[in-house]
Amino acid sequence: MFMRFVSPEIDEDSHVSAGLFCAAFKLLDETVLFDHEYAAVADLMGWFRVNLRGCWFRCTAHEHLARARELATILEDRDVFIRTIKCYKTGYVLYEDEVQVLAQPFADMRFRL
Repeated sequence: MFMRFVSPEIDEDSHVSAGLFCAAFKLLDETVLFDHEYAAVADLMGWFRVNLRGCWFRCTAHEHLARARELATILEDRDVFIRTIKCYKTGYVLYEDEVQVLAQPFADMRFRL
């Protein structure tokens, strides 16, 4: 199974729900955060920059999922709703490794994203 965290905002390029990281970048750019919140988001984003290429997490990627949930909690504390999508197929796989999959969604999947 694969998991993806998304916000209600629609990405203008892909026309599907913007992911967790788009929401985090927007929060950093547009919201006044307390120093500890900014540091926590920046630290998590830095970790993901080094450890993630794709947008779908494998359900076995425990550390990645824990950090994604931590980031989602910070966003939700700032009224940015994050929803989790779980599925068994991700689309046309462009890249994959033991923790993640980067895929272009199949046409029939777009309504769920």
